[in-house]
Amino acid sequence: MKKFIALLLIISLILPFNPDSADAARKKKRRSKKAQTQTEQTQNQEQEQNQNQSQNQEQAHKIKDGIRKKTSTDPELNKEYQIGYRAASQIEEKWPLTSDPAILSRLEMILNRLEPYMQRRLEWDIKLVKTEAMNAFCLPGGYIFFTTGIIDALTTDSEIAAVMAHEMIHADRKHSLRMAAESQKVNLAALAVMILGGGALAPIVLAQVAQVAITSGYTMELESEADRLGLDALINSGYSPTGMITLFEKFMSEEYRQPLIEYGIYMNHPESPKRLAAAVKTLHDRKINIERKYSLGLLRTAITQTGNKLALTVDKLPVITGDNNPETKAALEGIKISLDKYLQLELAPYDLHLVNGALYIGNNFTAGTVQGLTQPKEIRENLLKAINLARAKHPTSKFFK
Repeated sequence: MKKFIALLLIISLILPFNPDSADAARKKKRRSKKAQTQTEQTQNQEQEQNQNQSQNQEQAHKIKDGIRKKTSTDPELNKEYQIGYRAASQIEEKWPLTSDPAILSRLEMILNRLEPYMQRRLEWDIKLVKTEAMNAFCLPGGYIFFTTGIIDALTTDSEIAAVMAHEMIHADRKHSLRMAAESQKVNLAALAVMILGGGALAPIVLAQVAQVAITSGYTMELESEADRLGLDALINSGYSPTGMITLFEKFMSEEYRQPLIEYGIYMNHPESPKRLAAAVKTLHDRKINIERKYSLGLLRTAITQTGNKLALTVDKLPVITGDNNPETKAALEGIKISLDKYLQLELAPYDLHLVNGALYIGNNFTAGTVQGLTQPKEIRENLLKAINLARAKHPTSKFFK
């Protein structure tokens, strides 16, 4: 240890010591540290500026993707777009839009199927408003609004399509503009001048157009036209037209529970039974069966396995059970096909009947006696139970039609 210390002393004596060089080194080190600090500050400032710029761009993007301003080479349609844009922009200020990619994609898909069956080729836009209020409406120029509340209340694409088709017809046939023009005792061209000209009446008339659409304040004649043509669009686009039937029934059920609701879609509820009856008559006249299970998503069958057992379920209720083997599986698959086709909410109890020990739905053979499987008599009882449970989820319907 002493030798090591002595060696260090010798080295320190041999090596020259230059105080000026040491001072220069310290200054250089301080300058380097200061420069590094300045560089870091500059980088932080640039990073903050980039973040602010990114946020501004993102905000601008959100604004841009909000209510889209549309134009057309057709002067009359271009005026309609301007009216719709102004009304939609005011609505956005009161009801901020929300973005749910899954819901919006679903709505866009339904729109694309319905659009070919409209009379005019409008540029349609769908917006989503986050609120528990159950409403949907369409402004002039094809600005469609759905609330998350009504999306939650509807079960299948058929019911959503029924709402959308009805609202699209209102815009397609210029219903709100026609009503506003009639109330002002002017034609549609003069109405556009009143709204777009910037006069004292412009905001009042624009509010009237929006109010008619939002509160569904149309005349019964226009509502009936939207129902009738909307039902045509449902049928032509391949959606179950029963979606419009179950839609009316749901609205009536909601009204019974909350009679003081004032949301737009309920404004004409005193006439809902008449509108429902008209839709039912249309389907009967066209010989289209009313099959609510498709628009309500009920009476869904499945084959499940638990341990060494197989079961055929209807809305998760076990209807038929048996051992897990190829014969049982084949028998259950055949019965499932029959139930998917013939088991309906509208069946009367006597439509499920036994003939020589076999179960029929109407005139259609459904299940026979198979060793190791639930017997037809018990299957019938289980199916009636499944039907009653499903009907309890949609109590306002008048079944057996």
